[in-house]
Amino acid sequence: MQIQENLVEKHTRISRRFIAAADRYLSEGDLIQASEKLWGATAHVIKAFCISRGWRHGRYANLKAAMHRMADETGDDSWLGGFKVAYDLHLNFYNDNMTVVVIETNRLIVRELVDRLLAATWDSDG
Repeated sequence: MQIQENLVEKHTRISRRFIAAADRYLSEGDLIQASEKLWGATAHVIKAFCISRGWRHGRYANLKAAMHRMADETGDDSWLGGFKVAYDLHLNFYNDNMTVVVIETNRLIVRELVDRLLAATWDSDG
C-alpha cells in the first residue's frame, strides 16, 4: 500500500520542481515560462507554509495575507517584497515586458523567498 503524500510535502515538491523548470526555461531563453514558473514556485511554497501553520491558503488573497502576517510577526518587510517580485513575474506571463536581466535578478529574490519559506515551513512542521 502506498502512503499518500501530505499536502505540505506535495506543495514543497511542486515548488522545487517549478524552481528547476524556471532555471531551465531561463537558460533556453523562454522568459514567459521562466516568469510563470517562478510565480508558481512562490505560490506553492506559500501554500505549504500556510498549511504547516494552519492558515488559509486557497486563494491569492490568502497567500498575500500570509506574507503580510509574516512581515508583521517578524518585523521584516522582505516577505512582502519577495511576494511582490514573484507576482510581478506572474504579470510578465501576460505582458511579456521584462528583460532577461530583470528576470534573472528577480529569480534570485524569488529563490531567497522560497528558501526562507521552506526553512520556516519545515521548522514549524516539525
